[in-house]
Amino acid sequence: MKRIKHILFFIFIVQILLLFIFGCAESSKGKLSNPIEIADSSGVIRNFNIYFPKKGEGELPLLVYFHGVRSEGFKDKPVLKGYTGSPVSETGLIPFCNANSIILLEILPSYTYKFLDVEASGWSPFEKEIEGIETCIDTVIKKYNIDSGQVYLAGISAGAVMSNHLANRWPGKFRGILSHSQAYISEKNEILEPIDSGKKFKVIICYTKGDYQNLKDICESSYEKYKEHNYNVVILRDLPPSGHKWSNSTNGRFWRLLSGRNE
Repeated sequence: MKRIKHILFFIFIVQILLLFIFGCAESSKGKLSNPIEIADSSGVIRNFNIYFPKKGEGELPLLVYFHGVRSEGFKDKPVLKGYTGSPVSETGLIPFCNANSIILLEILPSYTYKFLDVEASGWSPFEKEIEGIETCIDTVIKKYNIDSGQVYLAGISAGAVMSNHLANRWPGKFRGILSHSQAYISEKNEILEPIDSGKKFKVIICYTKGDYQNLKDICESSYEKYKEHNYNVVILRDLPPSGHKWSNSTNGRFWRLLSGRNE
């Protein structure tokens, strides 16, 4: 009888240790790729990565990032010379979030489509993409140690369009959005009216020096639309570097504005 008690006690201790080890691994440090299986209504799995800061206590802010349109075929397009779509690894956001105790969620497209006659990925078809994204964000917020009052969206180019649509479609869910080199437009490139809501979100719109002129114009027009609807909106113009890419050197300024400090 004593032997059985000792065995049961040993099993209990092992279970506690395993819970502790895996709990620490899940909640804290490094990168988790697809830690939860999330599928849309068509059964398509949503791929995503979560980057946890090494330090930070209590509920932490969440920054959700969307890259621009990407394709291997872009290498053969002279008009897209030097364009990469700014995957999160090129933005400087991974070390920045780590240093500032921010959980970073990188959501990846699930579908492909034809863009400039090549197969590309980047948030189209829109309705299919947005369904899986909403589920992914909601699941991550519920599962991990995240302050639901400090959830932010950031994206560049087509990823910026997705950020605007999510915030306007889901008012009150996000505290602010960073719209880099694109803004709130329809699939026909029409400037859209922001939602009139009592729970308005902060909007940061920006573009880089040497960015495409049509995208600069869209950013300026969308900025005016948000102002007309009494949003707390800021526009940052002609940031470094030159070209259609993420402004790594401005990450600190982006975060100060997003988290509530105007300039």
